[in-house]
Amino acid sequence: MLAPATFLLVIIVLIPFMVSIYTSFTSLNQYSIGDWLHAPFIGIKNYVSAFTQGNAVGASALRSLWVSVAFSLLTTICITPIGIIAALLVNTPFRGRSLVRALFLIPYVMPVFVNAITWRLLFMNGWGLIDKLLAWLHIGSVNTFWLIGPRSFWAMIIADVWSSWPFIYLMVLAGLQGIPKELYESAYMDGSTHLKSFFAITLPSLRSVLSLALLLSTLNHFNNFTLPFIMFGTPPSPQADVLPLNVYVTSFQTFDFGLGAAMSLITLFLMMIPAYLYIRMLRLGEVTT
Repeated sequence: MLAPATFLLVIIVLIPFMVSIYTSFTSLNQYSIGDWLHAPFIGIKNYVSAFTQGNAVGASALRSLWVSVAFSLLTTICITPIGIIAALLVNTPFRGRSLVRALFLIPYVMPVFVNAITWRLLFMNGWGLIDKLLAWLHIGSVNTFWLIGPRSFWAMIIADVWSSWPFIYLMVLAGLQGIPKELYESAYMDGSTHLKSFFAITLPSLRSVLSLALLLSTLNHFNNFTLPFIMFGTPPSPQADVLPLNVYVTSFQTFDFGLGAAMSLITLFLMMIPAYLYIRMLRLGEVTT
């Protein structure tokens, strides 16, 4: 009964993965792809190049790694309090609560490419709404250049925060539904305030939910390709050259498939570290329980 699923996994996952490993040790490019099995074997040179020089038009994998880590962590840090506050606002019953809950999901259900195009237009130099608003408030100019240069990193974070905070909101809202109301009633009878109850009851009860939400959010932002690809094009500014976009440019624009395969395997290895730590935490929790 498992044979069909196993066969598909081998064809779709295992074989391409093994091909990627082999490719990462060769100098496969647009000239040798016709006979890729006989591409020159160069050992770990692609991995060394990935961390030192990168592709011909982009940053090294090490530079892109730091950009991706900073982007994913800062975005998660920004959306966490927004999501928690939004979930607390709609957790208690009030008239129109269902409508408000639905409105909070609008940024999340928008396709990523629509969100990216929208923010690209908003950040356009000269006539974009962001530049015009900053100039009107006398805190910037119409030539701020959000899509190139150092500010491209912050433009990417703003766009991603807007579209991804409802994920934390959904996870926290689901966790709030599972907290017994008797805990709050007992706390209020003992003279506890709403703020004290939040730190003494709500946050500890949401620890497992928040841990999962933060992990999934960080991994999702780290692997975000569509947003920077649509907003900045290729090649992007070094400040917005995230690792997935760097792998794409290396593989399909400079046609250095060996280097691209090495960078993609590095990305996979990095993604496995937090996933392993989280699974280990879950197992330790089960043993303790």
